[in-house]
Amino acid sequence: MAQAPITGSVRTDEGQEELTGANVHWLGTSIGAITDINGAFAIDAPEQWPATLITSFVGYKPDTLALSEAPASPLRIRLRWAVDIRAVEVVERTESTRLSTRTIEASEQLGQKELKRAACCDLSESFETNATVDVSYTDAVSGTKTIRMLGLDGKYAQMSLENIPFIRGLSVSSGLTLIPGTWIQDINLSKGTGTAVNGPNAMTGQIDLCLLNPLDQPALFANIYGNSQARLEANVHAAQRTGPHSANLLLVHGNWFDQAMDQNSDGLLDQPRTKRVNVLNRWMRLDERKSAQATVRVVHDERTGGQDPMHTGADAHAHHGLSPYTIQVVNRMVDVFGKHGWVFAHDPRKSIGLIGSARWHESTASYGLRSYAGLQRSAYASVVYQQLLGDGTDQVKAGASLQYDDYDELFVSRSANDATDTLQRIDLGRTERMPGLFAEHTLKSGALTLVSGLRFDANDRFGNAWSPRVHAKYDLGPLTVLRASVGHGFRTPNPLVENAAVMASSRYVSVEGRLRMERAWNIGASVLHKFKWLGRKWAVGIDGYRTLFTDQLIADLDRDPRVIALYRLDGPSYANSLLTDLQLEISRALRLKLSYRYYEVRSTYDGRLLDRPFTPRHRGLIDLAFTSPDEHWRFDINLNLFGEGRIPDTRPNPTEELRFPERSPSFGTLHAQITWLLGPWELYMGGENLTSTLQQRQVIDPDDPYGVYFDASLIWGPTNKAMLYGGLRYTLQHRTKPATNP
Repeated sequence: MAQAPITGSVRTDEGQEELTGANVHWLGTSIGAITDINGAFAIDAPEQWPATLITSFVGYKPDTLALSEAPASPLRIRLRWAVDIRAVEVVERTESTRLSTRTIEASEQLGQKELKRAACCDLSESFETNATVDVSYTDAVSGTKTIRMLGLDGKYAQMSLENIPFIRGLSVSSGLTLIPGTWIQDINLSKGTGTAVNGPNAMTGQIDLCLLNPLDQPALFANIYGNSQARLEANVHAAQRTGPHSANLLLVHGNWFDQAMDQNSDGLLDQPRTKRVNVLNRWMRLDERKSAQATVRVVHDERTGGQDPMHTGADAHAHHGLSPYTIQVVNRMVDVFGKHGWVFAHDPRKSIGLIGSARWHESTASYGLRSYAGLQRSAYASVVYQQLLGDGTDQVKAGASLQYDDYDELFVSRSANDATDTLQRIDLGRTERMPGLFAEHTLKSGALTLVSGLRFDANDRFGNAWSPRVHAKYDLGPLTVLRASVGHGFRTPNPLVENAAVMASSRYVSVEGRLRMERAWNIGASVLHKFKWLGRKWAVGIDGYRTLFTDQLIADLDRDPRVIALYRLDGPSYANSLLTDLQLEISRALRLKLSYRYYEVRSTYDGRLLDRPFTPRHRGLIDLAFTSPDEHWRFDINLNLFGEGRIPDTRPNPTEELRFPERSPSFGTLHAQITWLLGPWELYMGGENLTSTLQQRQVIDPDDPYGVYFDASLIWGPTNKAMLYGGLRYTLQHRTKPATNP
């Protein structure tokens, strides 16, 4: 009987780059294969075992893998750069956060080991140990979290799923909480402007999520989580082979929280009651020259918050005869996306990749007498042609893309004195079609690598846009690199959903002028140096970036504390950022990470150049990770430090009780976790915000949420005190363990 082909993938030694066109063959035979656009291969089995598999790629050291029998799972082969790196000590453990000297962009990769260092129930909680991405709550009542990158809101970073546009449109405000952390294999963070191939929206960087690979997952994985605030979560993963080259992975996530929690005693629940079900099914197939995958995701998320019933009984007179102030947010979403790629049969240096995705997302929200209803129907498709040039170090990519978006958005605000009166009705429904063309060339000459690209996108509603991008990397040595980048990006804003926090207030929403695309230039440079000193491994990185807006939607909370004004930028708007990182391997068991961030983020508000609200100029991170020599124990602790930030002007309010200070204080939050591993079991316990740092006053006029001064959107710090948690992970491997690359 003929044996099934042997499958696998080839990447760089740090696992961040797929190697397209790598040669794989059995020693002493003519049986061979070439990796496809995803770095995957399928090679016929040798005539007899044992056998030796040789993998080679231009610029990298060949790899020799001895196999006594056919592996039960796909091989994962890592090639080392063909440069003498005798000063580097080779160890078995992989870094949980990897600063790469190979990639053209200044980037870092968060692996599963890093994601497990915190509870990581959802994606918004996956960046607590990372200083590049800032995480904070958007308001005091909805429980929604937001991120910032290079000092700017996460909407200016392109958030993708394996290079497919993902967290966008109506999911910008809630999408981070709708992705369980256990579903993620890696998170790739790239700072600065993105490449032309990956899309036009990366103004400050790209956050690319890599899902678990069905071909190398265990048969069963389960994670049970609970915390001191009575929040419960469960994750179950089930993988099975569907053929010699394919596998299927089912991921199920559930979240339940039904606790009335009011830690600052303002009568409003600090966290909404939550019910969430999230299901994803992913199928993948790898052949000798072809790869294909298809994924379907279904999400149902409900959140109920507002006033604590125990508080409202004695104060009903303050509610203008209305029922207690209630918040109800519901998200329903269906995602479908797929990929297909193949290498040319007669020329393995050429390949084509196809990507397609579709989304249906219904989002409804009510904040007292205010209501929002949104519906997004989107589709995306792209085709990418790639060809290696010369000796394989240079390449060209070209292709086309199409983004289709159909939005229904309606915001209605009613009077507290007469709930039948409509004070405001804003309809921002629209349809956009945006075909695009792009090309990118990679040139390598000695120590210099230059990637130049250009995009042209034609939006049928907002006009055409050209997006030039240039990235350069110069290798001062095998472990020292200089990088520089410059490029233009653009995006279409969604004013209502991107400022959803203001719905938790009585502010009048003033939309002034016509909606336009936001456009910005980003220029930056960085240096990364890895070295060995005092017998220890060090890595030092310094990055500087400037984002300059030429067109922007301004959300002005300073004009009047009873108004949010949305209008087009008239004046300068920019973000300057300086980022420094130090990673030190104190010993094989103990690692230290120190980070410092400086942000100068300013925009023009009604002719005044002011600091962007809630953006501290200084931020620091001290992170310590310990792993026992037998790897049965892990201990992690990190301290996040935040400097002062500007709070929107509330001085026009009539009394001191209705005003906030002009600046938020400096503060810090401490997180810690301990993990015990025993065979297939992992028991973890930890705590978040162990210092119980709290923004004690979170709401203006909390006793009268239907009044004209009520505002729960002015959040600068933690809204929860110390929280303890614990959980259990269980992994059931397939009966035959996969072969590993020595």
